[in-house]
Amino acid sequence: MTTEGATASDSPLIKGRNARLYGKARDSCPYPEGSPDRQGWIEGYDGAGSPEGERDAGTVDDVGKR
Repeated sequence: MTTEGATASDSPLIKGRNARLYGKARDSCPYPEGSPDRQGWIEGYDGAGSPEGERDAGTVDDVGKR
């Protein structure tokens, strides 16, 4: 997978989180078994139900505003 021109919403982690939020099954992961993308998708899916997975982590620009 190439990251050139990719956005955060393109990441497997975000896609996994979104799959959970939209009621898709955990076994609907589109990435091949053992791939880094699958691991990220599963981590996003599993973390989506936790408060940490739901909160907005902000951006780098937000750091100076604290």
